[in-house]
Amino acid sequence: MLFMEEAFVEYLWKQGIFKEKDIMGKNCLVVGGSYIVGENYAPTLRSHLLRMGALRCDNIMLFDPHFRESFCDLTDTKEAIGSLCYDVIIVLSGMEKTRNIREGVYQLQEACRVGGKIFVVARTPKDISARQEINAYEDLWRYDVQDLSSLFGGCSLEMTTSSDDGEIVAAVFTRGVGAAESRCRALFCTRTQKRADIDGELPRGYFDEASDLDVIGIKHHTDKCSMIHNYLGKYEFFLQCFRNQPIRLLELGIFQGASLRMWQEYFPHAEIFGVDIREGCSQYEDERIHVIQTDLSNVDAVIRLKDIRPQIIIDDASHIVSHQLLALFTLFDVLPSGGVYILEDLETSLNPEQFEDAYRDCPLDAYEVCSRIARITARKVPDDNSIYAEHINRIGMQAELVSVMKGSVVFIKR
Repeated sequence: MLFMEEAFVEYLWKQGIFKEKDIMGKNCLVVGGSYIVGENYAPTLRSHLLRMGALRCDNIMLFDPHFRESFCDLTDTKEAIGSLCYDVIIVLSGMEKTRNIREGVYQLQEACRVGGKIFVVARTPKDISARQEINAYEDLWRYDVQDLSSLFGGCSLEMTTSSDDGEIVAAVFTRGVGAAESRCRALFCTRTQKRADIDGELPRGYFDEASDLDVIGIKHHTDKCSMIHNYLGKYEFFLQCFRNQPIRLLELGIFQGASLRMWQEYFPHAEIFGVDIREGCSQYEDERIHVIQTDLSNVDAVIRLKDIRPQIIIDDASHIVSHQLLALFTLFDVLPSGGVYILEDLETSLNPEQFEDAYRDCPLDAYEVCSRIARITARKVPDDNSIYAEHINRIGMQAELVSVMKGSVVFIKR
């Protein structure tokens, strides 16, 4: 499945918005887009352009946890292309997550030759939830046509269009002869859900996204960072007291090892244990990083993990409810007083629009179980009567705190 912006671009492609005369013999640049999720649209679009006769077509891969070599946001355009200039630039993503959007757009304009075309697709204020895409909720900006026109002040606006639901807007600009400039002063900020000065300090809320842990997370390209899930500012609130202690941290699900490297750097005296089912996961072992290949749906395998006796446990594995509950019910007991258990990606319980029924393979989903545990913790009476009452009552009475955040829940043991 294509991302919203990509699906709209593909629709416009089929409507003939990209003319052969505009592509034939031209140097083209595709910025952002997906490279592994869904239909890998960014390289697909590159192939489209080359088949139409483009002389050259380059891609800038923006932040992608699948690729350590990916760039962060639009402010990395100059670093990505060097001194190259292009006749056609297509921006598939990046407008929403680039903090210094004025600088990012400036670099896009500088990369376009005079008379060249810049095609931009962006989300509007009508789309501010995670209803269609989980990570969209953590964006910074939303746009209307006037915003885009003001931002691309060194260009003339040639054409605009929007999706039928008004959630996506697209614009085509022609690069002018003057300097790249931007006249935009304010944009719709998703965090405050109102317009904010783009040159002012961005809303920071209670949890600082410029936390040490988030900076390290971005460096190592973990999807826990503020470019994707935006967990780390909250996690640091609970974990910073362990930073210089000789702890043991257990992470279930390690993907390509990015978060293991992040924990290794953030906790300089910790032993980091990662667990994954995939063959070859041992390649992510390093100094103080230990990798265990096992099946987290296997009861005996999960029981054996208790021998690690960690102070911190993070479940970022399959996100299948039965696996989440098995780990929580089995491993919470092994935490010491003050230990922390983090259960990630509750969206598989809460967002059926995006996650198929196979994730929710238990009588109660993970969020419902967590909410029942929270009730026991708050009430201080072990009176749950559900199918998982024994586990819910035990954990609820052992928990000092149950904190639900966007996408995750944190348990702290008494």
